Amino acid sequence: MQFAAICSLTCLALLALTGRLDFMQREFSAPWRRVVAALLFGGILTIVVFYPLAGGSRLIADDVDEVWFPAVFAGHALLLLFLVTWRALRQVRFTPRSFPFDHIAADLRHGVALGLAGWAITIAVTMGVAGIAVGSGVGPSPPQEIPPLIAWMAALPLTRKLLIIVAAMTVEELFFRGFLQRRVGLVLSSVLFTLAHASYGLPFMMVSVLTISLLIGRALQQRGRLLPCIVAHGVFDAIQLLIILPWAVRMIGGES
Repeated sequence: MQFAAICSLTCLALLALTGRLDFMQREFSAPWRRVVAALLFGGILTIVVFYPLAGGSRLIADDVDEVWFPAVFAGHALLLLFLVTWRALRQVRFTPRSFPFDHIAADLRHGVALGLAGWAITIAVTMGVAGIAVGSGVGPSPPQEIPPLIAWMAALPLTRKLLIIVAAMTVEELFFRGFLQRRVGLVLSSVLFTLAHASYGLPFMMVSVLTISLLIGRALQQRGRLLPCIVAHGVFDAIQLLIILPWAVRMIGGES
């Protein structure tokens, strides 16, 4: 946790030096509110982004047989709590305008198309990067066995997989795109999104996560609405969790 806290403080310092913490002053007029907001922001980055990077999820990865399924959603619960607390600290009430329902059909179509195309682009980019890295001798060899956490997720019942997909597509998009990208920008929010997924034990998966994050974030820039991002995230995760991971477990498991 100490390493994660140091990373979070470093991130906040870099944001301050580059002027990307100016949103604190815009959103909070009272100094004490800015202090509380900074503590909240640093805390959520420490726990959700840098703790997995520091190996904080290794206990789950190593002891998957003892995982209590609801614990999978602990990070999502913290993100939701952060967003609600932040909004309360700003003294902003939820209104019907907080949840725009315009262009729903178009956003759904765009999200599905982006999820499908984004998955194909992500696979192509990941394979290209992996091929170059392995071929040049600077990258790890393809895994000979599936990491325990990935195998555990692939073996989950359909209903539990769907719960994971729904939680990820909504809560993660609300935080990383709806909150973070609109304040610190596309590239940095995508990098932080990628670091938050560092506990799976597959280095080249980080390339996939970064690629799809950039594509989804670009959609937010173009359309200005979260619904296409949420749908695209859900489509991408559904392909991975319902099709690709079970297939990979069978293929690699059959070879070992």
